[in-house]
Amino acid sequence: RSEASVLRMLEGSPQTYLHDPIVSYLEERGVKINLRTPIRELVHDVDAEGRPTRVRGVVAGKDPEVREFDCVLAACDVPGIKKLLPDSFRKIPMFDNIYQLDTVPIATVMLRFDGWVTEMNSVERMKDVAGDQSDGRGAGIDNLLYSADAEFSCFADMAVVSPGEYYKEGEGSLMQAVFDERAFSRSDEQIIADAIEQMHKLFPSSRELTCTWSSVNKLGQSLYREKPGQDKFRPKQATPVPNFFLAGAYTYQDYLDSMEGATRSGLMAADEVIARADSLLAASKAEAAKAETVAA
Repeated sequence: RSEASVLRMLEGSPQTYLHDPIVSYLEERGVKINLRTPIRELVHDVDAEGRPTRVRGVVAGKDPEVREFDCVLAACDVPGIKKLLPDSFRKIPMFDNIYQLDTVPIATVMLRFDGWVTEMNSVERMKDVAGDQSDGRGAGIDNLLYSADAEFSCFADMAVVSPGEYYKEGEGSLMQAVFDERAFSRSDEQIIADAIEQMHKLFPSSRELTCTWSSVNKLGQSLYREKPGQDKFRPKQATPVPNFFLAGAYTYQDYLDSMEGATRSGLMAADEVIARADSLLAASKAEAAKAETVAA
């Protein structure tokens, strides 16, 4: 519908247009990012009833070593945070509620065509892939799309909405669609065939086009399952453990489980860390003074 809201996408891949700028920003300010360094355990204190009271650091690396921090922020997906949290954390209802969240399997399909699938006004324009049509000049709908008449929950023409890396001169649409769990058990070949047929059903004129390339990427544990009553299980970014924070699209924020939701959760978590900065500093100094006293 022409009056629908426009949902803008990144100019190209998330790595190039989101992750790399963030990494550059952090490294320019002295941040060290440790890749291929699995976090194996949260080192924490507990009270007399076994409930966590403070996170001291993490056990990390191939040759596990304890790394101590004033505060720890766990930016994970649902499977990741369930694996990270020690059993003692489940004695706190906020953390235990996380285990009520389930995930769904998805299959992401990409289809390249020799024309513009979502162009519905002109067959001639639909077939026109000549010349440079980058910078969103390709024909069709420049928006993230949803439909109740297909097995994919959302889809978009990446060559139009994110032309920086997904448009290829002389070629047309690169349709990306996310199939729900109904399609997960099918073969890649069947999923591709189903995706093409359902694209043609939504855009009948596209039957005159040919799919020139395709791929399927399956993810067994993807977004959290969105069903009635789930919001009460989503944790806030600040937790009952004063120096432990959460981020991730599953945490409570304004968006669905998505890249936008994950980004928003990170901003909210940063706000919470800043709000507790003075108390975190005071706690760190108190711990240092206590350690000096014990050493003396």
